[in-house]
Amino acid sequence: MFNVVLGLGQSAGRMLAEHPDINKLVLTGGTEAGRIAGGAAAKVFAHQTMELGGKTPVMVFDDYDIDQAVNYAAFGAFIGAGQTCVCASRHIVQTSIYDEFVAKLKAKTQSIRIGDPFDPATQLGPVISARQRDRVLAYSQYGRDDGARLVTGGVAAKVPGHEGGFFVEPTVFADVKSDMRIFQEEVFGPFTSVTPFKDEADALRLANDWPFGLAAAIRTRDIGRAHRVASGVKAGIVWINDHHRLDPASPWGGVGDSGIGREFGTESFDDHFNTKSVMVATHDQPFDWYRDTATQRRLN
Repeated sequence: MFNVVLGLGQSAGRMLAEHPDINKLVLTGGTEAGRIAGGAAAKVFAHQTMELGGKTPVMVFDDYDIDQAVNYAAFGAFIGAGQTCVCASRHIVQTSIYDEFVAKLKAKTQSIRIGDPFDPATQLGPVISARQRDRVLAYSQYGRDDGARLVTGGVAAKVPGHEGGFFVEPTVFADVKSDMRIFQEEVFGPFTSVTPFKDEADALRLANDWPFGLAAAIRTRDIGRAHRVASGVKAGIVWINDHHRLDPASPWGGVGDSGIGREFGTESFDDHFNTKSVMVATHDQPFDWYRDTATQRRLN
């Protein structure tokens, strides 16, 4: 049986999560929503799979083709108007190519066609609501206030014929430090930041300096480095020279504030069942919880 229950999370959602007949809770949403729903489901010890927020780091090394890295950056950050949990929202770029990367990403971003999402020529549509548009613009102000350098965007976009739409110009900030809000917090819009790194250890330090752990990406032609960094980064999903691609046979899910459990792959079945152990004695040997004195003497 499949039921659809309409209502708000704080009312209908809470009642569903706390219901004693619920054996399994699966949630895709924000981290705070996951904490609330998870706490409710924990009251009945329901199994849980939660895919929550993310702040994907993309580590770009200087041995990788910079134009290809920029193409991936624009696609990863702005596809779906950036409203994806694996949005390429933090680019961590080696210092030797940093300035060139920022300049080329600026040019690429400014060439993106903003418009009606039903128009096949459109590359970037609106965000979901006025509230979300204002949230993205607020993070642009946070970036300015914290001293990051606005490269492009940061304002509402004007689209002829769609003056009431919730459009935001794709936004890039550079010289972003790890303690800034735009580095640490999920924006969920067409918004990305660029931060320089010196070496592999520095890249991993910056990539792991966050509470989330859903996805990460690596741009390098060094296969040894790719596997070292993939092993060291705190994320449930790692793309090497790719982004957003999904294989249903591969487990999908995060660590830390990005949730628990896995979707897809054989691992997704584990949390849907309880394992039962059945022990069977196949002999008729008498059994008791103690041994009498005579039996004990014979054993000795």
